[in-house]
Amino acid sequence: MLDWQERYGALPSSYDWSETHAQHRGGEAIARLNAGEWPAAATVGELYGSWQAAKAEARRSASRSPAR
Repeated sequence: MLDWQERYGALPSSYDWSETHAQHRGGEAIARLNAGEWPAAATVGELYGSWQAAKAEARRSASRSPAR
């Protein structure tokens, strides 16, 4: 998530990491999704319990780390 934020200026939404949603949005959404190796949104949910919990952990991690 922090790599996405560094590239695109904000933490990703679950739609950003969804191939189905990227296909519907087209162009830039597909390019962003294909520009890295991102886990499926469902995987994030399984690991963290929810997308929001994963984003909260990313924010905590960013605040503990030196500038990227």
